[in-house]
Amino acid sequence: MTLWKRNLPQKAVPKSNPAAERFRELKSEVTVVRKQGEGPVKDTGTFSRYLCDLCSTPHPVVELRQCVLCGRWGCNDCWKDDYYTCKSCAGLIAIHTRMGRD
Repeated sequence: MTLWKRNLPQKAVPKSNPAAERFRELKSEVTVVRKQGEGPVKDTGTFSRYLCDLCSTPHPVVELRQCVLCGRWGCNDCWKDDYYTCKSCAGLIAIHTRMGRD
């Protein structure tokens, strides 16, 4: 008789979350440019500026944000605060929403 082996109740199978499924589907359509946490490209013409991946203009690093879907670094002009993504990925989100796949 072994006391350390018990028949523990099995974990319940998690229910499908439609929001997570939509995010996974959208993420599969987006080409990842950079991994999360990977820094932006340094501007070779200046000392302390980095390039926006969308418009290629130099900015200080504090003015750039990394997209949660593709990993691109975007300036304020190339950014959509609605989804916290770059304009490129925000366009894909808008297309999904209009197609009824939201």
